[in-house]
Amino acid sequence: MRNRVLIVGAGLTGATLANLLAEKGHKVLVIDKRSHLAGNCYDQVREQILVSRYGAHLFHTNDQAVWKFLQKFADWRTYEHQVLTRINDQSVTLPVNINTINQLFGLKVKTGEEMRHFLSKQALPIKKINSLADYLLSNVGQAIYQKIFYGYSRKQWGIDPARLDVSLSSRLPIRYNFDNRYFTDNYQALPVGGFSTLVKKMLDHPKIEVKLKKDFFKLTKSFIKDFDKVIYTGPIDQYFNYRHGRLEYRSLKFIFKKIEQEFFQNNAVINYPDLSVPYTRIIEFKYFDPSAKPTKYTIIAKEYPKSKGEPYYPVPRARNQRVLAKYLAEAKELEKKGVYFAGRLGTYCYLNMDQAVTGAMKLAERIA
Repeated sequence: MRNRVLIVGAGLTGATLANLLAEKGHKVLVIDKRSHLAGNCYDQVREQILVSRYGAHLFHTNDQAVWKFLQKFADWRTYEHQVLTRINDQSVTLPVNINTINQLFGLKVKTGEEMRHFLSKQALPIKKINSLADYLLSNVGQAIYQKIFYGYSRKQWGIDPARLDVSLSSRLPIRYNFDNRYFTDNYQALPVGGFSTLVKKMLDHPKIEVKLKKDFFKLTKSFIKDFDKVIYTGPIDQYFNYRHGRLEYRSLKFIFKKIEQEFFQNNAVINYPDLSVPYTRIIEFKYFDPSAKPTKYTIIAKEYPKSKGEPYYPVPRARNQRVLAKYLAEAKELEKKGVYFAGRLGTYCYLNMDQAVTGAMKLAERIA
């Protein structure tokens, strides 16, 4: 049976679902309240530089099926991300590896075994790991925790790391080698032309219609009833009118600036963990595409986390998980009526880009 499907949200999750369902013969309408496609991975060329409006988006995956699927919609160029973190007047490597230890402490550690020995002397003896702070202190100790992680996490999430879920540790790897890459996935690349071009191609299908500047919550019930299936990728608590309480999200403010010099900094992303600095990082977009036409100027963005605004990140702490469980229970019941929830906001889960695509692929398979 072929259905009429309404997809709320034209980001990567919505575009993946739309394409897969259209390929199976379903007629799909994708709506988005914004005036552009691609959600938070929207990018555009500004003065010959491809700039991401909502911060850096980096694709990496070990999932061959996801990689094969996305290959159909863009050419990809290899990009292996590296991050520096600014401590006083020094830039040190992140994630923590042998180079980080040598830079911070003026040592000459040469092997993973030596690094493990050094960190064993720094680590605090915490038996039960209940939080992100516990994880970090028990692995790298107080000095590294304070210098690299505490201030950044406090600014990013708006609460003490001792109140953050330990699941965030998966985003802060510790490496016992000299590998400076932030990710080690088999596939690390960026789409030529940007993510907006990628999403546009995904939605270019005779069975897909797209309507922008269309707010789901302003649609009439009769309009929605015309669809056999509804897939919602917005904030799950908003869908239910916050009846179980509001989930916490972190938002971001970006201050963009054109700098009249070829490069502003020596890396694409530099973190600023010092609490006296109001932003968390500076992004310089030229580094994401070394093959682009050279310019005598550059564009940077300073990233300021905030509690209000467009939702970016679900806040991983116990209170939110309790509230989420109530919404997920209702969402499961709604599936019987053909309503589904997907994506980072729809599932209140801090997904990477490949995980968003994987989730969409699995949901499309279930619906189809």
